[in-house]
Amino acid sequence: MKKALVPILLLAAPLSALFAHDPATDMATAAKLFIKSLDDKAKQAALLPLSGKGRETWTFLPDKYIKPEVKRKGLVVKKMTPQQRILAHGLLSSALSHRGYLEATTIMTLEQILFDITGDAIRDPELYYVSIYGTPSKAGTWGWRFEGHHISLHFTMVNGRIFSVTPSFFGSNPAEVKEGPFKGLKVLADEENKARKLARSLSPPQRELGILSEKAPADILTKWDSVIKRGTFFPPKGLPITKMNSRQKGWLAEVVEAYVAKHRPEVLAQVTSKNPLIDPKETYFAWAGSRSPGQGHYYRIQTPKFLFEYDCTQNGANHVHAVWRDFEGDFGRDLLGQHLAESHKLEKGWESLFDGKTLKGWKANENDDSFSVRDGCIVANAPGRCHLFYETKKPFKNFEFKAEVMTLPHANAGIYFHTKYQDEGWPKAGFECQVNNTYHDPKKTASIYGVKDTLEAPANDDEWFEVYIKVDGKKVVTKVNGKTIVEWTQPDDRKAGGSFERILGQGTFALQGHDPGSTVLFRNLRVKRLP
Repeated sequence: MKKALVPILLLAAPLSALFAHDPATDMATAAKLFIKSLDDKAKQAALLPLSGKGRETWTFLPDKYIKPEVKRKGLVVKKMTPQQRILAHGLLSSALSHRGYLEATTIMTLEQILFDITGDAIRDPELYYVSIYGTPSKAGTWGWRFEGHHISLHFTMVNGRIFSVTPSFFGSNPAEVKEGPFKGLKVLADEENKARKLARSLSPPQRELGILSEKAPADILTKWDSVIKRGTFFPPKGLPITKMNSRQKGWLAEVVEAYVAKHRPEVLAQVTSKNPLIDPKETYFAWAGSRSPGQGHYYRIQTPKFLFEYDCTQNGANHVHAVWRDFEGDFGRDLLGQHLAESHKLEKGWESLFDGKTLKGWKANENDDSFSVRDGCIVANAPGRCHLFYETKKPFKNFEFKAEVMTLPHANAGIYFHTKYQDEGWPKAGFECQVNNTYHDPKKTASIYGVKDTLEAPANDDEWFEVYIKVDGKKVVTKVNGKTIVEWTQPDDRKAGGSFERILGQGTFALQGHDPGSTVLFRNLRVKRLP
């Protein structure tokens, strides 16, 4: 039952070099390549609805021990063609760091080692499944999973940003290989050794808080629950970070790093942009069982947001389960639910410019495929310069305008006002409210381009922010998230320019698709006419 893992892994590794540095784009690219390799039968197994209940059903057990009603979904490696196996590993490597990918593939290799030791056919390095939920796109909302014995990895993207990588489960049986050519192999050594160092460093008063029991539980307490039972973990138990010395805080950070460093740094930057991995006031470390190597032990680290849980008690304390969970946001549940259910009620006097489903009422000029609608957003990603004009019978003169905007890294776009449709070129009529947080142009978001510019970005990439534009007579105001960025009053003697008029009058709105490297999302576009 020898499996040809090595050639697959060697062939898969170079795929990651083909991808860009944005991890959500990399994952979408890898998923699309994988899907292209599938025939109809394979697609039926691998492609699943994003909103299906089964997306939150997961486990780390071998197939043999899974109940029929929760049988794993997806396309199993065992039934993949050689090409599909390579592309499946390309998808896996698009999300994980080099370290994480090495650990994942080594855990799969342990299945072969276990088979060689036990002869049990349930130990099979080809019983791993790929599931794709929704339609992969670099600016879309979708997810995917890679799962089998002792590996369960889940990724959720919303509007092209990675919002969740949990549950993230890695297990190892044996924790340390005791015999054969792989003797001494210990895949998850850091999770054990670094935590034990911290546990052994506790003073007697600290142990009163940090050591929950001299006996470890039989497994991680969360097991494969879709939703964590908060009552098990709150109020928190253990040693609070506020009672640790500086060295212990450093060791605590090293333990957390052992879990999260399995993912690409760019992935972690997106997932943790609003929630720290270690809360400076509300992080707790709890240990149970022996602090001696080779004896059963358990620990957990928890913050108000995240949980890191570890257990090594089975098979003579030589069998590890380690998981990273999000109390509220596993499977992207919190943000995805908010996204899918989100509806914006218009305030009195405001009218919507976008129905959230189609580009009805809008007209593109130079490249029709530069703008698309995905998951309630207008996505600007131009193969070349393009502008999307709002069609209106009654021009806008004095108004308030609002839109929610998200820029991907190094993206450039704009929102034109008092403009009019033209077949090609940069709009001559009206003004551009710049959208640019990290693109190399020094004129940043909310600048009135070329008229009054701001050189400091008032918003961040990968986050939604609100752009506000107000024109009242000869005065223009721009704001970002309620903060005034530019105030400009048109001089009485101002005259229209040659190439760009930049003179207040009346007109419509337009969105800019600037260049192939720029992806910008717009949603909830609305306007209120003023007297």
